[in-house]
Amino acid sequence: MQKLNSKLAKTIICLFALYTTWGMVYLGIKFALETIPPVMLSGTRYICAGICFLIWSYFIKNYKGVPNFNELKIMAGAALGMVVISGAFLNLSELYVASGTVALVLGATPLMMVAAGYLFAGDPKPGRKIIIGLIGGFGGIVILSLDIGFEKSNSLIGVVYLFISMAGWVGGSLFSRKYRVAYPIEKSLGFQMLMGGAIMLVISYFIGEFNGFSPYAVSLKSFLSLLHLIFFGTLIGFTCYVWLLYNTSTPIAASYAYAEPVVAIILGVIFAGEKFTPLMFMACTLIIVSVFFVMSQKRS
Repeated sequence: MQKLNSKLAKTIICLFALYTTWGMVYLGIKFALETIPPVMLSGTRYICAGICFLIWSYFIKNYKGVPNFNELKIMAGAALGMVVISGAFLNLSELYVASGTVALVLGATPLMMVAAGYLFAGDPKPGRKIIIGLIGGFGGIVILSLDIGFEKSNSLIGVVYLFISMAGWVGGSLFSRKYRVAYPIEKSLGFQMLMGGAIMLVISYFIGEFNGFSPYAVSLKSFLSLLHLIFFGTLIGFTCYVWLLYNTSTPIAASYAYAEPVVAIILGVIFAGEKFTPLMFMACTLIIVSVFFVMSQKRS
């Protein structure tokens, strides 16, 4: 019973941290992209976070040793999906599409994760409560996005980038859980992010993002946004997400995608004086109730 209560407490803490930190990520990316190229931004973010994870792992937690070749292959596979494909294409998409479009498309992540988990990763068939929660949460995202309204987008390529980002995230998440290495989360994430970030910086160089770029041209707002993405969006957010992925069901781990727009709206009302309409209230209520439906489903 004590072990169960401890796991429940950790689950609640991780969900709260994940909802709040990743609810601010898209705004941070928008600000950072003002003076930092998209793939370079993602590569820098993950290399810095990976170094922090490894320093914490080796010198604070005293987790010594280096992964063998097979373990590095598994970490590289997870990094390819969750770090390289997902991170790079998410940043690229925000050059083209509005925040409402991002919220709507990425709100489908839990649906894709549950479907892919059931079809390809051996997850149990979703129960009635989970199906109701997923449909209700996605419905809330649609209402929320329609009420906020979409800014005009210059190209449909941004939406394509979002779907590629989401596919990479789902594939990397399920791969990471299925082929989990016997390492502490901090150490495993450190190697994954270091490898993924290095790959993205190489890609950034070859697609010409370094041409004419100067660190002195990075604005203070972009730099502070980058720090926020590293410490809150990556170090805290990723740790909580991977722990949830390893220790809870797929729908619970993926429920952050429904909570993010709610957090963004609340922050906008509190700090930016934005309006909170009755339709927004209905959408937020539907999303919150849907999350509780997913959380209340007993695992088989």
